[in-house]
Amino acid sequence: MIEFWLLSTLLLLPLMVFVLWPLVRKRHHKAPVLAIQSAQAALYREHLEELEAVRTSGAVGIAQYRALQAELARNLLSGDGQSFQLQAERRGGRGFLIGLALALPLLAAALYFYRGAHEDVALQQLIAASQQGNASQVVESKITAALRARVRLSPQDLTSRYVLAQRLLNEGDLGAAVNEYQYIIARDPGATNVRAELAQALFFAAGAQMTVEVRDQIDAVFEREPENSIALGLAGIAAFNDKRYADARDFWLRALAQQPTSSSAIQALSAGVARAEEGLAQLRGDTGLATAAPEVELFTGGQASNVKPEKATGNTIEVQVTLAEAVSAAAETPVFVYARSSDSPMPLAIVRLTAAELPARVVLNESRAMVPGYNLKSVDSVQLVARLAVHGDVRPTAGDWQGEVAPFVRAQWGKPVEIIIDRQL
Repeated sequence: MIEFWLLSTLLLLPLMVFVLWPLVRKRHHKAPVLAIQSAQAALYREHLEELEAVRTSGAVGIAQYRALQAELARNLLSGDGQSFQLQAERRGGRGFLIGLALALPLLAAALYFYRGAHEDVALQQLIAASQQGNASQVVESKITAALRARVRLSPQDLTSRYVLAQRLLNEGDLGAAVNEYQYIIARDPGATNVRAELAQALFFAAGAQMTVEVRDQIDAVFEREPENSIALGLAGIAAFNDKRYADARDFWLRALAQQPTSSSAIQALSAGVARAEEGLAQLRGDTGLATAAPEVELFTGGQASNVKPEKATGNTIEVQVTLAEAVSAAAETPVFVYARSSDSPMPLAIVRLTAAELPARVVLNESRAMVPGYNLKSVDSVQLVARLAVHGDVRPTAGDWQGEVAPFVRAQWGKPVEIIIDRQL
């Protein structure tokens, strides 16, 4: 905003100079006016001396001398009066010009605040600060609130709605993000990248599950833009979940080819390609290329069943999840156990259970990441959350029950941690 006001001031300076220029010129004219007045006085004195000489010589009588003297005085006063009137008129014009020079910037500022886009400029600068990572949580909330207000007042402003949808997705308000993306697609079906981001939002909203709706959106994107990187990434996840490791690898390699060298997605896609290669090796029985992951017990109501997550590494957190005695829920109620960073609600690793499976011991590691590459490896401290989703929504909702441990620093990750779900949202 400071840059805007500086630029406005620079634009107003020429106008003020134009208005005040007559005053500057007046200063240059003062000297000639004073010179004329001095010349008139000198001429008066000279004539008076000549008249006195004539009277002394006896050429004129005393009465005639006084009449001529009075005439000289009247001529002088007549000239001085005209000069005085001229100066008075110029003095009045100077006040008007000064007032005009002061009023113009004030009127321009008032008109700008009444009809201008100063709110847009301020919002754009806040968004720019947010994109550079220089905005506090308060500012982030302010940006989102401003965008919400904007789309309410101007429903057809699809650009602002798109920015709002992206922010809601990043903030973890997945249901609202999906609604905004769907609104845009309904009015602009050809917005391919928006449709790809809609598929991504639907994927996260479904708890990182590849639903029919997500697949339909991916197919619609491929019809128009076969090399869309977001759709390729999601298609790779779908293929990987179906154990079509070769297809997953090909999708992710194609997505990699679309990334600029500075893209943060390169690491995630590369990790996905590596996991697909490991899956292919396991299918071929090539133990030299893929190391079998150790079995981890998942206790379900006292009965043990075996699951095989990715090989445990230093980026692993073991969590014992228990439902408080005062909390009751239907057996099929979803339970989400996840780790997230302090600056983003997007899970770094997540496991989905049901209330019937509690108490349970789960392992959060890189294999539990919602998006390849965005995982526990990139942080040194997390918030651990276990939430009983009463309404079945992956997004926290009023009425859910939750337990959490925060902060949980990397130095503690080697020790099991217990979370009791005992607090209602």
